[in-house]
Amino acid sequence: MKIVNSVLTLYNWGAVAVLLIFQFLIARFYEKKSGQRSYYAVFVIPAVLFLVASARYAFWVNDLAGDVWGDSLLFVGGGILITLSALLFRLMMGGRR
Repeated sequence: MKIVNSVLTLYNWGAVAVLLIFQFLIARFYEKKSGQRSYYAVFVIPAVLFLVASARYAFWVNDLAGDVWGDSLLFVGGGILITLSALLFRLMMGGRR
């Protein structure tokens, strides 16, 4: 059962990381076409934090939650992602000119 849990954890967070890479590509495209700074390179940080946290849960923690380091990585990655997504949304919807 532990192996199935590990595989599913890696698969799910890997899919999230792929979606973040798409968001990175959208932000990079927008910055190149509009000339406005979108900080697209920072979108890699949440993807890496999510992958490290998922690897920690998959290989070293026996439970799905409760690991302080894994939860902290997910919290920080989520906070960065929310901030960057709000910035990108504001830029793309007619923010700073």
